[in-house]
Amino acid sequence: MQSPPPISRRSFLKKGTVLAGSFITSGGLLGSYANFLEPKWVEITRITLPFERLPNAFHGIKLLQFSDIHIGHHFDLQDLERVVKLIQKEKADMLCFTGDLFDADISEDPDLTSQLLGRLEAPLGKWAVLGNHDKWIGYNYTLPILHNGGFQSLVNAFQTITYKGETIQIAGVEDMLTGKPDIAKTLRGANPQIFTLLLSHCPDFADKATEYAIDLQLSGHTHGGQIRLPGVGAVITPPRGRNYVIGLSEVPNSKMLVYTNRGIGTTTLPFRLMCRPEITVFTLEKRKP
Repeated sequence: MQSPPPISRRSFLKKGTVLAGSFITSGGLLGSYANFLEPKWVEITRITLPFERLPNAFHGIKLLQFSDIHIGHHFDLQDLERVVKLIQKEKADMLCFTGDLFDADISEDPDLTSQLLGRLEAPLGKWAVLGNHDKWIGYNYTLPILHNGGFQSLVNAFQTITYKGETIQIAGVEDMLTGKPDIAKTLRGANPQIFTLLLSHCPDFADKATEYAIDLQLSGHTHGGQIRLPGVGAVITPPRGRNYVIGLSEVPNSKMLVYTNRGIGTTTLPFRLMCRPEITVFTLEKRKP
């Protein structure tokens, strides 16, 4: 297994240790809530997004995003099964997973993991990109699990989705921290006139992607900060996740939108505070010029 970059990881752990100490010191209900309740209290966020370039046939489709499951860090296959049931209830047309299926522990059965993912259905496809933790675990470990679960992973590549005779494009890039995301290679052969959805684990890739005709980027990685404080926001933000930390943002000097999902699991610290785990359901609409 490859080790994380030493500087950023060490800095993250140092800040996390201080934060964990403050929870232990304060104790009481707040610490218990942040440790035991909020990390399991998944929120379904619903957003309607209009786009001029969206084909009429895709008006009203439901696109569901989930991210950063981090199996192995206080999250097991029973937890995954619970999340799968929540996703199934939404009956989405498209599913997009934006990376970090695992954390740093591969003790869970890979076949059972694939079986759970395989229960998910979406007529317009199940799409995925990998995150930095997936790379540290090993792409050759994670990719087959996603594939056997019915997900198509986009590794610096794009595909077309055709519905009722009209087409959109979906693209995915490698993780910024551990891979070599290449947007030019990814969109080689793509039609710049067609509505294009981009999956990137790290949200800050949006600043590079804005040079291309992309309508919406979906990302994860930040966990929304995982711990947020009033008037402060995210206490900790990871590298490549500092420009678009949480939720919907407009990319400066472009028409491109980026949405940063808060993720399902946790990493380093098993806490969430004012930052519930999230499944996002987008309703895409055709906007008239």
